Amino acid sequence: MFEQTVDVTRLDGFVRYTRGIVRARFVLVAVFMGVLAFFAPLNMALFGVIELAIYSALFLATHVALRDSDPIRAFRRLRRRSIFLVFLLSANACVLAVKIRLLGEPIMRVEAALLATAVLLFGALRVHTGRISYLTAVAPPVATLLWIAFDRHTALLANHYAAAMLLFIAAVLTATWRQQATDRALAQAFRDLARKNADLTEAIAEAKAASRAKSDLLTVASHEIRTPLNAVLGFAHALRRDTFLTPIQADLAQGVLEGGAQLTRLLDTVLDLTKLEAGQASLTLAPVDLRRLVRTVVRVWSAHAQAVGVTLSFEDADPDLAYGLLADEAKLEQTLVNLVSNALKASPSDGAVVVRLAGHAEDQTMSALVEVRDTGAPVPPEDRARMFDAFDQTERGRNLGGSGLGLSVCAANLALMGGEIGVDDVPGGALSKPGRRGAVFWFAFEAEILTPPAAGSPAEAQVAAPIRVLAAEDNPANRRVLAALLAASPIELVFAEDGAQALDAWQAETFDLVLMDVNMPVLDGVAALAKIREREASTARPRTSVWMLTANVFDDDVARYRADGADGVLRKPIDTVALFALLAEVAAEKAKAEDERPVMA
Repeated sequence: MFEQTVDVTRLDGFVRYTRGIVRARFVLVAVFMGVLAFFAPLNMALFGVIELAIYSALFLATHVALRDSDPIRAFRRLRRRSIFLVFLLSANACVLAVKIRLLGEPIMRVEAALLATAVLLFGALRVHTGRISYLTAVAPPVATLLWIAFDRHTALLANHYAAAMLLFIAAVLTATWRQQATDRALAQAFRDLARKNADLTEAIAEAKAASRAKSDLLTVASHEIRTPLNAVLGFAHALRRDTFLTPIQADLAQGVLEGGAQLTRLLDTVLDLTKLEAGQASLTLAPVDLRRLVRTVVRVWSAHAQAVGVTLSFEDADPDLAYGLLADEAKLEQTLVNLVSNALKASPSDGAVVVRLAGHAEDQTMSALVEVRDTGAPVPPEDRARMFDAFDQTERGRNLGGSGLGLSVCAANLALMGGEIGVDDVPGGALSKPGRRGAVFWFAFEAEILTPPAAGSPAEAQVAAPIRVLAAEDNPANRRVLAALLAASPIELVFAEDGAQALDAWQAETFDLVLMDVNMPVLDGVAALAKIREREASTARPRTSVWMLTANVFDDDVARYRADGADGVLRKPIDTVALFALLAEVAAEKAKAEDERPVMA
């Protein structure tokens, strides 16, 4: 009858159950009333009218219950009303059965019994709603059937009809009474399931809130770290361009830049961990000089290695092989840094760590192998597979005090690249002193060879023509960085300390480029950008190129800036190559426009 099981212990389920019963019985009673009106005296047809009226009252009671503001009170009232109305329905039908039996004809006894049986079966369905409702519904038809079946003029043992009726009544009552236990268990299961579903919904909401909090924390941390890092790298870039630096000073400045660039990539990788957890991580392919990358990691970590008394060195297995590749530099660097850091922690004082690079080129594909050999404790064969599982620490991992995540991230990186990662014993114990066997962690992958190979740092473009740049930046150190970087170029630089000042300056003067920070007081960069685009549209003023210069570098942030009208995004710490490429492009476009401008006679 029903498309799905309903929970009659709750108001909505009880209403649905009651309405389903009313709709089904209403049609049957209407048909039955028509039969009575045609074949029986008119006074018997009135019983059908009463039956229809009671069913209508039962349906109306469900409407009243749903309009009650207190669902618990409404449920209790509806149950009481339904018990009373169902009792009236049962009693009314049984009185009609008695009237039919009293007509006296033998066939009427059978018809009266059939009607009372139908009422009994209907009443037995009330077992779903509770014991009281069940008992009040089956009592009238049971009494009626017994009255019809027993004949005071016939002995009980000789009354086969009465014996059969007793067996039938007992079977119906026994079956339905046992059904009550099943229904009660089912109702309890529904309630338990509802509670678990509510708990699950709450847990999901808490998990989403925690995820949002983590993302917010990463956003804030990213911005707060990138702001001072931008100053460090900006000043280092400006210092490196000083032609009066001694070779040692220039080398130190280059070391600061390399370490800062590595820190920037590691920061980007931390932000990518959220994507990795959600299964949304992807590769960012770019030209990479793998040999230069490995040398840089070794160089940056050499000071730490020296501080802990471990010798860190680089071994180039194929010096004549070019390692210009198309690969994800950040993930390669993160993987290598993890392995080098673990190797330094595992190796005792006076130990050694060797980073070995080997490769094989075939056609346009390079098969690269990077090994990190240490003099720490070896890794038992039974631990090697699970070392790269998240949160599954081996004895060596516990001794190093790791979180159980670093190697799993490395494994995830190599899986994205279609490569492999593993750990073996150091071959022949080449690094080990007596009693020290060590371990070698390695990763291998294939990548497309670049022609010509990527080597060295890309050069900064030269700004060939004078341009005016408005820089909206609230941080004094970042303003000093921009001023130092652009001092030697033909650029007139105007600063604004918030979005409101930037908007005023843009309205008062003409600029070839606006560099807009995002997080600023008074008026933030996004709001200032929106007002610039709005006023350009309303005044027909030529469009000014506006680039966001920000530490908020999540992909959805970048997409939002572009949707709000930004021409592009420069990330902090400032990538000087990207910055000067933009400045050179703006200068070239301005020079071209001036050359094409008609000369007045």
